[in-house]
Amino acid sequence: MLKKNSYISLKDGFRSVQKKSHYVASSLFPVIISKKNDLNIVFFNYWEIKNKINLENLRIFTKIYDSSGKLLCHDGNKILKFHNQLSIKNILIKNSIDTQNIEGVVNVEIVSLEKLNFPFPAITGIYNSGNIYSSVHSAGRLKNNSEPQEIMYTEETNWTCKFQKSISPFFHYFVGNKKPFKKYITVKLLSNNNEIKKSKKIFIDKIDIFGSKIFLITDIFKKTKFQNTDFVSVEVEHNSIFPRMIVGNYYSKKNFYEVTHSFPKITKQDYCPVDKKYSFSSKMLAYTNKDLDLKLKIFPTSCKGYFTGDVYVKKFSETSLKRTEEFIDFSIKNLKKENIIRLNKSEEVKSIKLKGNMIPSRLNTSFIYKVRGAKSDYSLDIASGAHSLIFPKKYTHWGHGYVGEGFNSIVMIANDNYEKLNHTEFKGTLDIYSFNFHEKLSVKIKPGSLLTIDISKHKKLKKLKKNKLSFISWCLKLKKPGCECFWVSYRKKDGSIFGDHSF
Repeated sequence: MLKKNSYISLKDGFRSVQKKSHYVASSLFPVIISKKNDLNIVFFNYWEIKNKINLENLRIFTKIYDSSGKLLCHDGNKILKFHNQLSIKNILIKNSIDTQNIEGVVNVEIVSLEKLNFPFPAITGIYNSGNIYSSVHSAGRLKNNSEPQEIMYTEETNWTCKFQKSISPFFHYFVGNKKPFKKYITVKLLSNNNEIKKSKKIFIDKIDIFGSKIFLITDIFKKTKFQNTDFVSVEVEHNSIFPRMIVGNYYSKKNFYEVTHSFPKITKQDYCPVDKKYSFSSKMLAYTNKDLDLKLKIFPTSCKGYFTGDVYVKKFSETSLKRTEEFIDFSIKNLKKENIIRLNKSEEVKSIKLKGNMIPSRLNTSFIYKVRGAKSDYSLDIASGAHSLIFPKKYTHWGHGYVGEGFNSIVMIANDNYEKLNHTEFKGTLDIYSFNFHEKLSVKIKPGSLLTIDISKHKKLKKLKKNKLSFISWCLKLKKPGCECFWVSYRKKDGSIFGDHSF
């Protein structure tokens, strides 16, 4: 008997992770390789630093397939103690594979002789076309043999679609080690009120095992008058795969893929718990710097709910968050349409503290950054959302950045909690790593504020700036848990921008 939906509550999801153990963590990334294009797999060795797994017991393997599912090469490498990066193009060249024009998929596997808690590895895929970059962390993957291989379905959605001349939204579809039971996927074009404008079945029975394809929305819905507020959903099957997809927008003139990952449409009710110890059950925290514009897009794809939001703001000229007169009413009617929340130019941090008995535990949101004043259409779409009381409190955060080719790289550390008044000052260390480079900084984040560290301005990183691929890793260790982090790399002269939330 087929299950129609794949869903587990957020609370049960966190519990299940604690119970399971794996020896393989993997993720699938689309491969686009040409003279100008490459994909770099960048990661920090948190398995040893955070989880205390012996370095000698860890290996990384990359299995690269072309779009037909043919295995091009299977490469293995040791994992370095701190910062790691692998060029897929260089791996192909090392294995004597022509890199003029390759599309397909890479299965990145972290294999351990000691138990891993998560079947997902905290790794990032950084795409480039020439000197333009975009990034996305682990999304879809092959299921391990120890996991249920059930047939289920989700609608993958929740990314900003750009319908402009020479720009088209895309999604990357892949097949695992077993072909889908259903011979087609269903793609829907939706209005910002979640109304179906068009729907089309795409037959995928000719895509073989380990095969994949990048679909352009403008090719699927030809001769369609698109609105910039339209978005897309794709119904896909779970069997041997976890089908979170790499999605985004394709710039045809640059052959550039601006990437993020999908979130599923939530069809079952799942709400944040109410705890009388706290004033709020969930919060949406947004923050930026003076070079970047930021807006939050809440898609109409969460379960129905009813709740309110008290708005706190910290301006650049102020020292901490302050309650404003602004009040947000998320009624059932309002959640059926797209909601946009903006930070104006004077606002550094905006905290929306959510109250009520029907707050969706997953309030999936795109955090959309753009270089202020840039004439280009490039933007950064970080797939994130509201954080409820269910989320585990973290002492350790880590992420990446880029310090070459004129990029600024910032790490933003926000100090906000669930109380009306936050009196907690967070202290810790920020370690910055690259090849043969390590620098430790002491950090202090004042209550209700944001600490922004511009890594690219650090004097000891000048040597790295001369290298073309100057990716870095950073690791924040706090004495008390409670902060949130984003990292953003951007170039002011042309608006190129990429980044992500921390792991």
